[in-house]
Amino acid sequence: MKTFLITTALLVSFLGCSHNNAFDRFEMSQERELSEENIQSSKLTYDSEINGVVTAVYLNKTNPDFYKDAEYFYIYLNLEEGSEKPKFMLNNLPSIFVEELNSSNPYTKLTLFNAEWKQYYLVGFQKAKDRLKLTIRNEKFSSAELIYKKE
Repeated sequence: MKTFLITTALLVSFLGCSHNNAFDRFEMSQERELSEENIQSSKLTYDSEINGVVTAVYLNKTNPDFYKDAEYFYIYLNLEEGSEKPKFMLNNLPSIFVEELNSSNPYTKLTLFNAEWKQYYLVGFQKAKDRLKLTIRNEKFSSAELIYKKE
């Protein structure tokens, strides 16, 4: 009987917390929560050299009703001074749309990151099937594949 009561008490205490997730402790919009789940970063490298850091948010998951005609990403990067403009590839195909943005832009709320010394882009690609492999290239440098799954 003693074991039954202890087991029941532990079970009830664990079940009481099961509806919470990591975002329940923070006040954030549904869109921001989805962006945090769909953000990835990588360094731009060539051999052992590093040219910068790139961060990408898959926008189709943050607002699927709005971003549905193509694959959209909000990308910001920190490149070494004097670097060429980056090239964006999804599944080895080039972007069909690139818009350079100011540091204060409509997507800043998704990451709460706003630094004037970074470069910000809204990038669109042709609609893809299941798996998205995003890479960013700059001169001889490239990022690791940022892999996103579609549902």
